[in-house]
Amino acid sequence: MNSKRIDLLFLFFLLGAGLFIFRLFQFQILEHKKFQAEVEKIITRVSSIEAPRGRIFDRNGIPLAWNEPIYILKKKVPFLSEKIRSILYTALNRADDATSTIRKLEAFGEVEAHLRADYIHLLEDSDEIDVEEHFVRRYSENPGIAHVVGYITSEEQPVRGIEKFYNDLLTGKNGLKLLKVDNHGKVVSVLEKTEPIPGEDLVLTIDASLSSYAYSLLKSYNRPGAVIVMKTDGQILAMASNPSYSPEQFSLGLSDREWTRLKYDPEGPLLNRAVSPYPPGSIIKPFISMVALSEKVSPDATIFCSGIFQYKDSEGHTLAVFSDWYLYGHKEVDLRRALAVSCNVYFYELGLKLGIDTLTHYAELTGIFGKTGIDLEEREGLMPSREWKFKTYGEPWYPGDTILTYIGQGYALMTPLEVTRMTAIIATKGCEVVPYIYRRSATNEKDFHLSEDAWETIIAGMKDVISRAGTGPADRGTAYHAFKGFPYDVAGKTGTAENTGNVPHSWFTGFSPVDDPEIIVTVFVENGGYGSTTAAAIARKIFEAYYGIR
Repeated sequence: MNSKRIDLLFLFFLLGAGLFIFRLFQFQILEHKKFQAEVEKIITRVSSIEAPRGRIFDRNGIPLAWNEPIYILKKKVPFLSEKIRSILYTALNRADDATSTIRKLEAFGEVEAHLRADYIHLLEDSDEIDVEEHFVRRYSENPGIAHVVGYITSEEQPVRGIEKFYNDLLTGKNGLKLLKVDNHGKVVSVLEKTEPIPGEDLVLTIDASLSSYAYSLLKSYNRPGAVIVMKTDGQILAMASNPSYSPEQFSLGLSDREWTRLKYDPEGPLLNRAVSPYPPGSIIKPFISMVALSEKVSPDATIFCSGIFQYKDSEGHTLAVFSDWYLYGHKEVDLRRALAVSCNVYFYELGLKLGIDTLTHYAELTGIFGKTGIDLEEREGLMPSREWKFKTYGEPWYPGDTILTYIGQGYALMTPLEVTRMTAIIATKGCEVVPYIYRRSATNEKDFHLSEDAWETIIAGMKDVISRAGTGPADRGTAYHAFKGFPYDVAGKTGTAENTGNVPHSWFTGFSPVDDPEIIVTVFVENGGYGSTTAAAIARKIFEAYYGIR
């Protein structure tokens, strides 16, 4: 029994020794490369080098968004030497900053700091602290450009504006560092380094100074609104929306409470009113005139405006009464004069003559109530139709709907940018102008074909809006007082859009010079009152500023 037990133990010993030798052979010979790679992973570390985001400039080289370097300091030893402390004191901007930073670093082991760039190299190879460079996005303190530029969050997510639309161009490619470290994680050396590729810098069409001025004009009326200034080739010089916000509050980090307060602010500072739809009111009348002349309505044909319009049935019974804005009436008016004095009765009758189907046909043909193709997020307006109303409200289309639509009331909606494009089409006599801020989009162009005489009729009517002195309110251009004495030719149109239960919205759109147009200006003031006063007054100052710049 004893000899058998000894033999069994010896057999187990041989098996164990054999297994040990086999595993040793497997580790050192068969799987040498695999375990060598694992060891290499232990003694090397890959570190990312953040690529700076592309900067954004206005047309004159004024920075609108840029990067500010910030450094993460991580302590690698229990106590910092006097040498490192001395470097930190010198590298930091102020003595109180240095004292505070060093205390935090010693207490918590990691801290953010703004260091002088020319001292970074003295710290990068230190055995005592590790330095990582990051970038904070900074923005111009110009509220007139906030909705155009947009912002990125503290998590580097692009939101709104150019920051989001051109994120692919602005985002760079991070570099890499392959670091050799010891068994304590201390960096011994940099084995390999790939430099980051910065994002692309963008130079916008925006004029920062003009944008700031436009915003200040809106702000002075203490009403929400928008101002758009566009060259006739589509370059946006200004797109100010009031109220505004500071993009930097997002890039530096916004608390949940601050975000909730901003999001639910009743004034809506995050809303870009320049690309949001509103009832257009009489600002739509130049488009209505384009449709009428396309349908061969004679520009010389007149109607008599008594101040009211009675809609009657086939038996002559009055079904509804619609008022003109001037209750005493404009007397005999043709198309040109109807534009100049903004005669509602003329366009009421035009609506019943042409009908809603004609209007929706031209709206679809030209895309005037659709997105403009600008290189920003935008909403689109609405030219209502029979089908739209039935689908939306389950109701048929009534003649009263047509009458109201022909003066820009009822269901019709336009964005200030769409109004600007409409005005550009008239100024260029039918060319489709695509608005852009950095790069013109490749949209399908649509031409609005009218005869030279037809264009001249509309432009003459819009010029009369500014320059017709008349003998009284019935015969005077609606923006005559606002532009009286202005030394340059302007053609334009005012609009006063009724807003149920509230002060009406105030509109103006126009271009200058009339014979060789350079610039389009559109002003919208929410609940701003008459277009002939509020919006037209702001527009005049914008034109003055433009000619001063030019």
